[in-house]
Amino acid sequence: MPTIRPARSQDALLLASFAAQAFTDTYRDLSDAQEIAGYVDEHFQPGIMATVIGDPACSTLLAWVGDQLAGYAILKAEPAPACVTTPAPLKLWRLYLGQGFIGQGLGARLMREVHVEARRRGAQTLWLGVYDRNVRAVQFYERFGFIKVGGQEFLFGGQIYIDPVYAAAVESERP
Repeated sequence: MPTIRPARSQDALLLASFAAQAFTDTYRDLSDAQEIAGYVDEHFQPGIMATVIGDPACSTLLAWVGDQLAGYAILKAEPAPACVTTPAPLKLWRLYLGQGFIGQGLGARLMREVHVEARRRGAQTLWLGVYDRNVRAVQFYERFGFIKVGGQEFLFGGQIYIDPVYAAAVESERP
């Protein structure tokens, strides 16, 4: 049975390695390998992940299957783009699963925990930016009620892309 728990400072090294691999696996067929490597080097170092884990603006959730890290999600309190007009927004900054765990229901379980954490933080809306060529991710978010509300700039590989922005109401607590 998978478990999901908040990340701890000692998880930073493992999370950095996992996040780098998950990002690479996700985008390997969609982007240039050097650009992916550059992004990974810039964003998924252990020190950076330790900072994210310790940042009170962030909530980092780790999904485990046995003693193996299988996925993670990060929520981040930051100003929402103007296209997110619903109340009390919170950004779903990252949500990734390891390749071997996709299609087993773990993503749905992790998303439910994202909603629990969003409620705990007082959010009423979740919002995110997603690369539109990442069709699997777009379909996943749409299954969970996210709708496209606009776009925002995303710098990747020295280029600025306009990523679609999606938003969804934070689910109410289940009985």
